[in-house]
Amino acid sequence: MVTADPNALPLSAHKFTVVIDGVETAIHEGVLRCDGGGTVTVLRSGVLEASRLRHVVVRGSEGCDVRFTRCGHAAAEGCGAASFRRCDAVRVAGAREVAVRACRSVDVARVAGAVSVRRCKGAARVREVGELRVGRCREADVAGCADAAVARCRAARADWCGAVALGRCGSADVTRCGAVNVDRCRDARVSGCGTVAVRRGKVSVLDMTKVPPTMYQEQAGPVLAAPVEITSK
Repeated sequence: MVTADPNALPLSAHKFTVVIDGVETAIHEGVLRCDGGGTVTVLRSGVLEASRLRHVVVRGSEGCDVRFTRCGHAAAEGCGAASFRRCDAVRVAGAREVAVRACRSVDVARVAGAVSVRRCKGAARVREVGELRVGRCREADVAGCADAAVARCRAARADWCGAVALGRCGSADVTRCGAVNVDRCRDARVSGCGTVAVRRGKVSVLDMTKVPPTMYQEQAGPVLAAPVEITSK
């Protein structure tokens, strides 16, 4: 059950649509209190916080900011900035910028600005964002990003990105990207990309028009190796 406390906080000029456990409601002021101790609070005009909810979806507008803390399934749709902390499953569809920290799984798409994912225990799936920074994830799956940096992941995949930087990853598979930088990855495969710079680690570079791949083994060194130009006819 959801109960409203409209006198808790002042009126907001922005209106949010919130779906809690399948029940949709609109809120632009005050606090919604749910069974189990969860709350949805309008902190100030255009800023909403959801806390300790099992399943919550928030729909806002470009100028609205949403914060999620200790929720089960948390989703933001059509918001400005969205932040998630200690949630289980995170989903974002359309936002200006996104920050995720200490969550189990992440699914983010269509973010014009920056996306930051830190300490994801499961898989992080990111599509069509501007600037992406991923660190300490079990698995990162990235596509359609202008600038992506992935570090300290067991497995990483990148496709159709502009610039990709990989650091301290276990296995990595990069396809159809522009500039690729690899540092301290155990096993990386790069195919159909523009330039490849290897600092440390084992990288298999494959031109899509040539088989088999060429192997590059770089030893530890303080300076990036000269990029390997890959051209497709």
